[in-house]
Amino acid sequence: MFTLSHVKKSFGDNPVLRDVSIKVNDGDVVAVLGPSGSGKTTLLRAASYLTRADGGTVELDGEIFPLNKISRRDLLRYRRKTGFVFQNFNLFANKTVLQNVTAGLTIARKMPRDEAEAIAIDALKRVGMLDRKDYYPSKLSGGQQQRVAIARAIAPKPSVLFFDEPTSALDPQLTGEVLNVMKSLADDGTTMIVVTHEMEFARRVANRVIFMEGGLIVEQNTPDRIFTSPEQQRTAEFLRGTQWLKTA
Repeated sequence: MFTLSHVKKSFGDNPVLRDVSIKVNDGDVVAVLGPSGSGKTTLLRAASYLTRADGGTVELDGEIFPLNKISRRDLLRYRRKTGFVFQNFNLFANKTVLQNVTAGLTIARKMPRDEAEAIAIDALKRVGMLDRKDYYPSKLSGGQQQRVAIARAIAPKPSVLFFDEPTSALDPQLTGEVLNVMKSLADDGTTMIVVTHEMEFARRVANRVIFMEGGLIVEQNTPDRIFTSPEQQRTAEFLRGTQWLKTA
């Protein structure tokens, strides 16, 4: 189980997260929706210690960590249980696909190269990129690069995966490639928290949808309830704006 409790973050006088709490069960796929500036990405970054929160805690696999301070040792232990997929791939340009996936295993986890390569090959198989293992990122499409980034994130077998708008830099055809990989991970029981603007993914793949605005969770429910009969007016207005509010 993964739990965020009472997460707060301000930038100067601007509160971005206002006492946000989320509980995610093993195998859940949680889609986080909301307008720009609602706090979605900051929430993921705080949960990954990429942005230091002002307060709150995270619980993962029975261990509780404060979000506003953490020892280096605990941070390394926590990050070994989590994976993060960024908007813009963040691959090493001077490393091949296989080297990109093995790097975190050999460097951060001190894993023997042979063992790391075997795990990386399995991860690349899962995302359909094994046949490109000797390519450099410059020779790949954006969708292929993002699939490699997903392979890198799943290779250590994390307890939870964070996705921050993983398709925002892709055209529609390449978006489909990445979403298919994510659906496959969901079908395999991977626990995921996905900040996304892809309403089809949120409706068809997630088992819970959270709508955020102004640093608050306005509403959370099943996809069917959110997309057909949201309880909050602001949620309905947002979905109408995306033309994704359905009638039951």
